[in-house]
Amino acid sequence: MKENKLTTHQIFLRISIVLLTTLWSIIFISSCNNSKNEIDSTTLNKVNVLWEDESIHSTDFADSIISVNPDKFVLNMDGPGSLDKYNTGPTLKELKIFIEYLRTNGWNGNLVMHPDCAKGEYQHDWNGKGGLPTIDTTNVNSWKVYVTYFNQIQDSLPTGHKFSELMIETENTYFTTNGSVKLQTKDSLFPKVKKFIKDPNVKLSTTSDWVPNWTNWGGIDYYYVQMYDMAYVYPCLGGHNKYSSGRVDTLINGMKSSMKVQKNMVGNDVFFIFTYSDLEKKQYQDAPMFGEKQYVWKKKEFMEFNKKFKTTFPTQSNTGIWSVEDAFKNW
Repeated sequence: MKENKLTTHQIFLRISIVLLTTLWSIIFISSCNNSKNEIDSTTLNKVNVLWEDESIHSTDFADSIISVNPDKFVLNMDGPGSLDKYNTGPTLKELKIFIEYLRTNGWNGNLVMHPDCAKGEYQHDWNGKGGLPTIDTTNVNSWKVYVTYFNQIQDSLPTGHKFSELMIETENTYFTTNGSVKLQTKDSLFPKVKKFIKDPNVKLSTTSDWVPNWTNWGGIDYYYVQMYDMAYVYPCLGGHNKYSSGRVDTLINGMKSSMKVQKNMVGNDVFFIFTYSDLEKKQYQDAPMFGEKQYVWKKKEFMEFNKKFKTTFPTQSNTGIWSVEDAFKNW
């Protein structure tokens, strides 16, 4: 049988096709990998979480939330025994009115309840108040008072107006410490809390500073990283936080080390929260603060920082603002 030999031209043509195919594959794969790390313009210009400090629920405040259109709004909840002031509550009636206003005016994001679990509020606002159980401060199950209240509230809200998430903060609480004695770990606490929530659709979250490895805490669906009180480790983040483009660069560069510490805190389960509060105690106590009275960042200025943060840390790009009512006063 006669052998068919390829001409030099045919060999060259076949090699060219192989090389071009390989090159195209490399370009395609590289493009796909880059696209995973790129963030679209809508995401870059979004603040994902708004979180109030004081419980003020006016229509003006609701309008400001709607205008920003966050994915989540974290609602601060005082206990049923709290004093009836303009910045406490809300009562169930006030809550229903507030949520109704948000929903009927176009905001469809997720509502997060954050009960005030601080020791100083427990006896006056929570323990045995409004039909809640009475649990001694030395009892490790005092967390049940807060979750019982959440269950009552959730049962009372109509479909479409319910909370999607319960956030339990553990610092300065009776259910985690008694003086210097540690009562229980987060690993043992959160699975019990998750099981005690009646509504199976509700997610459980917590918040703390920028150091912990939260993925080890069973039962937690979301973690909110408090990106303040950082200057004692990273001095460049301290001092007056006066806006300038150079200051934006300083903040971003100064946070790179802390973001490496949080290498496990990636994806849509983690939110990086910045503060607009000015606590007026020690100067720069919670640095970096965007609400420092003489240097409050305007909306355009904060959004410049927000965009650069998301661009610099594309796998850690969910951002939020705590004490958002102070931001709204200046935006």
